Amino acid sequence: MEFISKLTLTFFLICLSIPSFTQEEEIISVYEGSSIIFDDKIGYAEMPVVMNDTTVEVVEGILRRLWCKAPEGRSPLEIIRNYENAIRAREGEILFITREPKAVEIEDRKLGDYFKNNRKDRGLAPKVFSYHHFPVEMSEYMTARISTPNSDVYILIGAGEGHWAAQEKGLVYFELITLETEPMELGMVTIDAMKEGIAEKGRIAVYDIYFETGESTVRQKSSEALEVISTFLKGRPETKFLVVGHTDNVGQYDMNVELSEARAHAVVEKLVNEYSIDPDQLKPVGVGPVSPVFNNETEEGKAKNRRVEIVKR
Repeated sequence: MEFISKLTLTFFLICLSIPSFTQEEEIISVYEGSSIIFDDKIGYAEMPVVMNDTTVEVVEGILRRLWCKAPEGRSPLEIIRNYENAIRAREGEILFITREPKAVEIEDRKLGDYFKNNRKDRGLAPKVFSYHHFPVEMSEYMTARISTPNSDVYILIGAGEGHWAAQEKGLVYFELITLETEPMELGMVTIDAMKEGIAEKGRIAVYDIYFETGESTVRQKSSEALEVISTFLKGRPETKFLVVGHTDNVGQYDMNVELSEARAHAVVEKLVNEYSIDPDQLKPVGVGPVSPVFNNETEEGKAKNRRVEIVKR
């Protein structure tokens, strides 16, 4: 069933429903009386998310973007406040909110700079509220998170008046983005899972070691997985392992092989330098896209093919 036929617009001025994107149900509703101009079901992608006043993190998940025109007479602040109330009513967490997004700097970068790689020519006119160009062209901006049994849903909202060049000045528009993180099957690796995987298959795939797109630096949020891996390795000091980097098939083959090898080296360096693992116990290997575990024709499959594996030698 199409999204528009399933909108729920009866809970005060706004109703926000956040079930899992992987289920039959839809993920979001819009401010009552608003016109949906674009409904972009993007699929698996990554997105910068403002976590607080000092931190922006790149989050991967199922991405959807709605670009809407608010009902006549509604202000940008009214839209943000209603979404804020609806999110809190769902026991969600407001991560960040500002009335001056253009003035915000985090880690010495303007807020809009974090979205440059995500922009597309969408909106009222060229360079006007273009896709992911928010929040700098808007007067209100908020990020939030709602936890579900299977995942976290990040919500990004920007609202502001239309542009004179498009003859929309005085009308209010808002952009609403939802990003649902990976389901639990790609969640944190555990000691029990490592024992079982190595015993049964001689390897285990680890999905919670994170890198920036196209880079090999291990991100800080990988620390829990690295701690588990190091504990497992220290309990088997005489056993040697390969640390194997894998990629999806996007981009040139040689580039992916080099990237996967660089990431495997980075993981080994972390384990040796920060977790006191014997360097002779580990050997980094990069195989790029040559060993997929799922079909690369879907975004979900690509996500599962991007992994680090611990393999018994």
